[in-house]
Amino acid sequence: MIWIARITTALVLLFCLAMALLAYVDPAKSAEALGMSSQTGLGLNTYRADVGALFMVNAIACAGALFAGKRSWMLAPLAIFGLAVLGRLAGVLIDGAPEGVATPIIVELVLVAFSAVGLRKLS
Repeated sequence: MIWIARITTALVLLFCLAMALLAYVDPAKSAEALGMSSQTGLGLNTYRADVGALFMVNAIACAGALFAGKRSWMLAPLAIFGLAVLGRLAGVLIDGAPEGVATPIIVELVLVAFSAVGLRKLS
């Protein structure tokens, strides 16, 4: 079971690292991929800083859990992605379901599940 926990944690780490790097290197492309618009220079700067930091913190937390044996660090991605799911569901209830909303909800639920496995099973 420990190998499953390591694999799931590594997958969350790689996903978050890729998303952080994309936000830092090409925020316009990253924003477009997430269905967001950052038309101004300040918008791109804010997106790079905020979204990049969000994913980088998750990547660092996963790395701490995976390589330093700090499994409690998996609480960070578990909480962040769990709250993201709740925010999306609230948005669906308040504004209705926009086209394509199922995909990010599923991705975030998978990240929550993988983070929970890491939190529970990593030593």
